[in-house]
Amino acid sequence: MSNEVDYSMYGGNSRPQEGRSEIIGESINNLNSHELNKMNRIIDEEYNKNQPTILDKPLGEVINNTVNFFGNSFDIYYTKLMEAQFSRKLYNTEHGYLNTLQTHLIAIYLFIRDEDNVIYMGIIMIILSVLICFFNISRTYEHSSNTGNTT
Repeated sequence: MSNEVDYSMYGGNSRPQEGRSEIIGESINNLNSHELNKMNRIIDEEYNKNQPTILDKPLGEVINNTVNFFGNSFDIYYTKLMEAQFSRKLYNTEHGYLNTLQTHLIAIYLFIRDEDNVIYMGIIMIILSVLICFFNISRTYEHSSNTGNTT
C-alpha cells in the first residue's frame, strides 16, 4: 500500500503549493498598477498595525478583566466543553473515561487559546502561588516556634 497522495487535482503538480503560487502569480500579473499599489498599501497597513498587549492596558483594567475572568471562567469553560463534545473526536476508544478525558482536554485547549484567557489564568496562578508561599512560611514559622527551634 502506497503512502503517496495524488496531487493531480492541483493541476498535476507534485505539490499543491506550486499550483496555488502559479494561480496567484497569474492573478497578480492581471492587476493594473493602481490595483497593485492599493493592495500593497493595504497589506503594509495590516502588517505594520500594532497589536495592543497587556502592558498597554492600565492596571485597573487588567485587574477588572482578571476578576471578570475568574468569575466567568466556569461558564466559559462549560461553553468550550459543549463545543468539544460536538466537535469530531480525535481518537475513538472503547473506554468511556478516555473519551471523557479527551473531551475535557480539548475543552481546556479551546478555553486557553480563546482571547486573553491564558494571560488572566497566568495572573491568577501567580497570585495563588504567592498566597501559598505566604501560608507555607507562616505555617513553618508557627511549627518552629512550638518546638523551640529557631531555625
